[in-house]
Amino acid sequence: MINKLRKKIIVINAISVCLVFFVGLLIVFSIGYGRLHTDRNLRMEEALSYDFSTPPNVFAEDEMFTDIALVQYDVNQQKIINLRYGPGVDIGLVRLNQLVNKIVQSEEDTGWLPVRTNYRRVWDSKTQTLLIAIYDIDSLQNSVVSFIAYSVITLLVGVGAYFIISIILARVALKPVEDSWNNQRQFVADASHELKTPISVILANTEIIASHQEDTVQSQMKWIENTRLEANRMAELVADLLFLAKNDDGVRVEMKTVNISDCTGIVSLGFDALFYENGKVFTYDIKRDIVVKGNEGQLKQLVTILLDNANKYSKGTGDIQLLLQANGKQVELVVSNDSDELTDEQIKHLFDRFYTLDPSRNKNKGGNGLGLSIAQKIVQSHGGKITASYHAGRTTFTVLLPQPKVKNTDKNTED
Repeated sequence: MINKLRKKIIVINAISVCLVFFVGLLIVFSIGYGRLHTDRNLRMEEALSYDFSTPPNVFAEDEMFTDIALVQYDVNQQKIINLRYGPGVDIGLVRLNQLVNKIVQSEEDTGWLPVRTNYRRVWDSKTQTLLIAIYDIDSLQNSVVSFIAYSVITLLVGVGAYFIISIILARVALKPVEDSWNNQRQFVADASHELKTPISVILANTEIIASHQEDTVQSQMKWIENTRLEANRMAELVADLLFLAKNDDGVRVEMKTVNISDCTGIVSLGFDALFYENGKVFTYDIKRDIVVKGNEGQLKQLVTILLDNANKYSKGTGDIQLLLQANGKQVELVVSNDSDELTDEQIKHLFDRFYTLDPSRNKNKGGNGLGLSIAQKIVQSHGGKITASYHAGRTTFTVLLPQPKVKNTDKNTED
């Protein structure tokens, strides 16, 4: 699909440029050709005022008359008495005499002859002769042919260059679309795979229960409980998928001033008992009355995801630490814990959807590989940034959120 789209863009660009170049070529040709004719008429007018008393070589060396033949014709004697040739004129005497005879017999002072010749004539009352300027159209034709040839070459070179540029630009322009398309395909494939497992378990459990219809509900509780757990897992997965899908579509939630200290404190208190039950050491330092512009529900979900991740993937006693503080411009939320070593490549992909450090990670820990991806989306939707790092046996997640400016509303009052 992306390749077809890329080809269509290149073809459309190439056709568009060809049309633009072609129209431009026609305009330039029309303007250039018109100027050539204007220049021709001006030079023929100038040639008619030529003084035949000057040496013959002067006219031949004058570039202004290079493609013009000038004739002085005696009407009474009916013959050519003076002649000047431009160096670019290729007209023999026989043909010249034929042309002059036709011009003399013509009733028009300017015009075209069937033999591709343009002329202008004027009566010289001083010498009682007819001055005739004859323009050899073949010299103009050569100029036009050269002009067209250069224009076509320019057109082909320009189109060829733009075609190459179009290929490069199409690849660059479609790179985000291609990445998004590939991510979407991978996302759908991973989601299908994740949903396949709980569905298969539920179907298998219902088959077992259906095959023992005479048994009591109590005796089937093992399969019923297993079905319930898988259904809950599937519901959580679907909810996470819907969150990411809505976020990808640009759906925005209501943002208002939120006390993130209270949000973090409430979630931390909820995890305090869980960490104690799991034998984890949990300490937190939450600065009071820190506010941000955001969505309360999503901010609580963000803290929940980070603490849940620390609970699942910390080792030993965990030594889980949470810090929330502000420096006047940014709010910093840091969650760290003891963990197995993480490589730079693993850290790079921690926020990828369905990413797992090992094939059994999700199964053993009860996760679906979407938590950190959702956390990243929440932070981005709040205009912040989340990063992960590993150092000295500890994994640390750092969230930076912009802190709104606090307006000074204090006013002096008088008793």
